[in-house]
Amino acid sequence: MHKVIAILFLFVGLIGCGVRKPMVQYRNATIVQSTPEAFSLEVAFEIFNTNDEPLKLLMYDYSVSANGSTVYTGLSSAEQTVPRWSSVVNSIPVVVRKETIRGRDQIAWSLQGTLGYIPPKALAETMRDTGIWKPNASVRAHGLLQVPEIDE
Repeated sequence: MHKVIAILFLFVGLIGCGVRKPMVQYRNATIVQSTPEAFSLEVAFEIFNTNDEPLKLLMYDYSVSANGSTVYTGLSSAEQTVPRWSSVVNSIPVVVRKETIRGRDQIAWSLQGTLGYIPPKALAETMRDTGIWKPNASVRAHGLLQVPEIDE
């Protein structure tokens, strides 16, 4: 009986593996707003779909560190479908409280997390819906950022 269950999981795993993960490439980070308390960034990624079917993007789950300390964690809806053999650009928000970086003119930051998606195959989608498989792609970015002037 255990052999049958193992073979079934292997079969289901191989079918799910027929879907290639989207590839996520960091493009840039832009400061979009600054207040005396915090500043916000938009971190842009290009997402590539190398499948024969479109991929619906779901949710980013990520955290941002600056100079070794976590300064932001977030969930952000991707709300986009990547056409087959194509790419789209998508951005996620980051808010950094200025109190966490006082006294610094520049910060070294890094972002890491995942981007969930719905696979195009019915069986793979069923596996995702039942919680057996939660497909996601790795999301990573890093850089140096000039801190906006802090008004006292």
